[in-house]
Amino acid sequence: MRWGMRSAFSLVLFSLFTSLAQSQSRHCIEVAVATKTRWGGNERVVIDLRDKPVRRVRGAVVGPGLGTLNTLVQVFPRKPSDPLYRAADQENEMPVAACVTGDDGVFAFSLPPGEYELRMSQNVGVDVTSVFVTIEQGSHSSKKIKVVMHVGT
Repeated sequence: MRWGMRSAFSLVLFSLFTSLAQSQSRHCIEVAVATKTRWGGNERVVIDLRDKPVRRVRGAVVGPGLGTLNTLVQVFPRKPSDPLYRAADQENEMPVAACVTGDDGVFAFSLPPGEYELRMSQNVGVDVTSVFVTIEQGSHSSKKIKVVMHVGT
């Protein structure tokens, strides 16, 4: 009887850890906000979606190549008067949130109303992509953002 209970317990633990591992691959895993942007490639891709306010930031990163494991997604607060392109000395600011995606590239953040830059970075050779968004509390939109990463030229 003891052996049967041990086997059942082991099976339950295995199932639990397997499901946890699978759920982590489907969600962005929170990392320290002090994590540095992974500057790669030789260009910066900028997507401005500020004129389409949303109530929640969510989306997925795809490419380049197969999978998007370990894409760093950082959230920086912005003001309407901020330029899209920042000077190099302004790039060291601290984000308010950061995570690393799993294989499916999915990310989501609950943020207070305001303007933000979502900065996605991978590794050497891949361009950094910035998406500018506006969060409005009363907005009815919750569009999923799809960010395609590009290999630098």
